[in-house]
Amino acid sequence: MSQRIFAAMMLKTYRSKLIAYSTLLMVFLCGTLIYSYLYARSVIVHEADNYIGRTGQLLESQMQYERNELLRYAGIVSDDLRIQEYMFIVMRVSFDREPLLRLYEKLFGWLPIDRKAIIGSKGELLVGDDAPDLAAWVRNQSGKIVERVYYMETADGLEMVATVPISYRGEQLGMVALSHRLNKVWLNDKRQNTGGQVFVVRDSKVVASSLVGGGGEQFIVRDQRIAMGGETFRVFPIDLPSLEDNLSQVWFGVSETKLISNLNQYTRVSLLVLAIGSGAMLWMGLMIFRNFNRPLVELMSMIEKITMGDMPVMKKSRAHNEIDLLANKFADMVHSLRNKQSEIDGIHKQLEESAITDSLTGLYNRRHLQEIFPKLRAQALRDWRILSVILCDLDYFKQINDQYGHLAGDQCLIQFAKLLKQQSRSNDFLYRVGGEEFLILSISSEPADSVAIAEKVRLATKESALLFKGRAIPLTVSCGVSFSSADDPEETALPRLLSRADQALYQAKEQGRNQVQVYGEGELPSARRDRHR
Repeated sequence: MSQRIFAAMMLKTYRSKLIAYSTLLMVFLCGTLIYSYLYARSVIVHEADNYIGRTGQLLESQMQYERNELLRYAGIVSDDLRIQEYMFIVMRVSFDREPLLRLYEKLFGWLPIDRKAIIGSKGELLVGDDAPDLAAWVRNQSGKIVERVYYMETADGLEMVATVPISYRGEQLGMVALSHRLNKVWLNDKRQNTGGQVFVVRDSKVVASSLVGGGGEQFIVRDQRIAMGGETFRVFPIDLPSLEDNLSQVWFGVSETKLISNLNQYTRVSLLVLAIGSGAMLWMGLMIFRNFNRPLVELMSMIEKITMGDMPVMKKSRAHNEIDLLANKFADMVHSLRNKQSEIDGIHKQLEESAITDSLTGLYNRRHLQEIFPKLRAQALRDWRILSVILCDLDYFKQINDQYGHLAGDQCLIQFAKLLKQQSRSNDFLYRVGGEEFLILSISSEPADSVAIAEKVRLATKESALLFKGRAIPLTVSCGVSFSSADDPEETALPRLLSRADQALYQAKEQGRNQVQVYGEGELPSARRDRHR
């Protein structure tokens, strides 16, 4: 009985558990290494053909996806009504191709293609002066081309070409052709994606290859294998749709030499790992006196979450050993850190808000204006709407400060800020940009909408006198309105917009105050757009 108790106590110690676990792990490691070696040998030797077939099909799928994407890009260009209209004008009214080229670059300059060509119905090249050979190929194949993707032979090698007809009101205007070259970059990309080598072969010679120094060598296939550069490759042909009979052929290959070399290297490594691992596991088991049990796993999990920025809730447990005691201490530390993190988050949020708002009125400041303006301008241009600035300046504010004191002046600013919030729309942005200067940044459909907001603010200010210490202080405001222009460079759009609003405000002040003036009122944005259209 006493021997059983002693044996049970020995199995509860960390040392005894670690020795038992290490022995089991060492046996498992040896068995795993032996099994993995035998299995890897079988896979490498017997599954090589299946691997190259599957990988070759994967490469074909990737190329099919590239063809579909290129055809989709060409369809986007041909279906665009603005391209159709401009192309119709160029071919029927004007022979100036420059507007069509600028329109294409503006709308579709982002397309990930190498070359483009837009050809008229008579074979004239309208867009793509850098691709005369592409246009010539399309003209030569005009009777065979439909809406699909082909491969053509150029001086620089193979090139994937997507062709789609362009029509306007039932009349075919011509053809759009977009291309992507199968160059060195493309070959290296396919090598990285598949793990094999890609060869472009013409007349039994390699004209391009992802293999370093693989150009110009003989490409003779025997039993689905070739010899090149001192290596033997298993190869797989890739089918390419083409209108030419003598088009170069694309082959995918995997080095059989490297497979066998990897197998031999894997054999040596497996034996070495087996020998070192057995001794290392025994040595590690004797050096480590801690048991890998649930508290330690939980503790490591908590450390990982804290490292990632999370502060999880960790419950304390009854301490049975050193690890339990350490886990409880760690739980106390996590609780303290979580409380401190909450305080830091609150302070950080307050700092972020104070950095972009005016402390007196609660409105946004210039920093927020500079941050939000590019986004609103891009949104307005995208939606064909108008971005406007209403610059408001309280009239005779200096006299109010001099006559009633700065406290009264602050109350005027606070009241006017509340009035702006009441009279503006929910999607308008309100700013205090100076002492008594305020600004409304607004997006509207017509210029009259922004002018109406300014007029509402002016009338509401005139009717809302400030009550200060039993006295009514009359308030009026002058407003200058300006509109953002699409012609302004992005880096100077905001300064120009503010300068125009300031000029309109100065005009309102010069003409007697308490009024709204619009910069360039005879040349509003909607009128400019109508003329342009």
